[in-house]
Amino acid sequence: MFMKLVKLSFLVAAALAAQACGADGSPGVDGKDGKDGKPGEAQASDENGALGLVTPTKGILDRELEVSIGGSGTKFADGAKPSFGPGIEVLEVTTSTASLITAKIRISKDAQIGPRTLTVGDLEAKNAFTVIPAINVLAEGGKAEIEQGGLLQFAIENNDSRAFDPENFQLDAGELIDLGSQASGPQSAVGFVLAAPLTKAGSSQVSVSNLDASGKPRVSFLSANDALTVKARAADPFKLGTPTDAAFATPTETKLFKLTSPASEAAIVDYRIEVAAGGTARPLAFVFGTGGGKDDRVGQVLPGQNSLPGQFNPPPYDLRVALPIPAGAAATDHYVVLADLSGKAGATAKVTATRSAASVANESGAAHGANAPQLVGSVNSSAGQVLNANLASADEVDAYSFTVEADAKLQLSAVSDADLEIVLTKDPTVIEDPQGTAPANRKVLGYLYPGKQFAAQRTLTAGVGATTVYAVVMSDSQGTVKTGKYTLGMRKVP
Repeated sequence: MFMKLVKLSFLVAAALAAQACGADGSPGVDGKDGKDGKPGEAQASDENGALGLVTPTKGILDRELEVSIGGSGTKFADGAKPSFGPGIEVLEVTTSTASLITAKIRISKDAQIGPRTLTVGDLEAKNAFTVIPAINVLAEGGKAEIEQGGLLQFAIENNDSRAFDPENFQLDAGELIDLGSQASGPQSAVGFVLAAPLTKAGSSQVSVSNLDASGKPRVSFLSANDALTVKARAADPFKLGTPTDAAFATPTETKLFKLTSPASEAAIVDYRIEVAAGGTARPLAFVFGTGGGKDDRVGQVLPGQNSLPGQFNPPPYDLRVALPIPAGAAATDHYVVLADLSGKAGATAKVTATRSAASVANESGAAHGANAPQLVGSVNSSAGQVLNANLASADEVDAYSFTVEADAKLQLSAVSDADLEIVLTKDPTVIEDPQGTAPANRKVLGYLYPGKQFAAQRTLTAGVGATTVYAVVMSDSQGTVKTGKYTLGMRKVP
């Protein structure tokens, strides 16, 4: 399961090509004597004795079906209409005989699970019909529960005759983040989700779907409304500059941290995760912004993978998520969720948060392309630089210059509403060195690719003798969002 998490934690995998695999069948039926695919019969209680046959006896959430209702020693009045209680709508009634009617019903998505009393006029049959979920959600130890900032793996059982499509399968757990759920067969699947730090506590419904060729649900399967419960959890405050040893007792244990940066100060914050050589931890960190919800994710990091799918390069690791923060009207909160992908109990990692002062600059209204870069300012041991800007068109190229100390070790970071390519270079007119260029003659120092919910950072050496470096910003040719606001940060690191 953790290998699936590794593959999907970048959140860059495109949806599988959705191919229809034949028409979906009709919902199945069950009864007290059902055999060989034949529905059983539900009998009314002896005390009413008026409704002798109900078939099928079960119906699934968010489905339409036909239910036959027979009378015992009675005749139904003309226009008799059955009632199954709240959440079940009777769409159509057909009178087959004086003692047999057929009702086409629609069970709502949020109907209460469990047995229902069926009434037809003054006639009543208790527990004659039962609403069941299309899927059962089962976690180790019983009920599926997850803490804010936590991970949860759970089994999904299909109660419907309609099969899961393993090649075109999607899970929707409301405010929870899917990290690699998949169907393993027509009747079974595995869910793996992350709860954002401020996900609303309480019970919720889980939905899985088979997707059509356009990536939209063609048939969905719903759980009970209270199938999964989110429990409240308090984050541990970071102590700036003080490393914290995080130990993971179980494969899905997580650590949850919080850092608040004051509104009056521009800064660059850096969340650093380290694992020494020989360590067993394979850390994964998610960073969320002030809202702390599913859509407030601003960055994440995990070790580099080798050529084998889901396999990591071995430690040591020095992983970072750096975020530029401009001064604003309100304080900025960051929540860091730290997990371990090794699947081994007892793995440890060291996590440290630092915050560096920075000056703030705004994008110039004058042209500032590669031939006329905008000067942002100086980057030194005392302060870094934070730049607020906007890529207004897909073919726009913005260039900025920074004055740095010769051979300085620089950390360039960026957050963006658009999918960007950022080139750090010693010459703003050179964004790619010709193949075969000797290392001493190369101009390009490195690349960043930030996007919405994907902060990017890279630590680079400015280069021998270089006292000016340039950041060239353009739309990422492989991205989907071509324009939007962005913030750059640059600081000197030890």
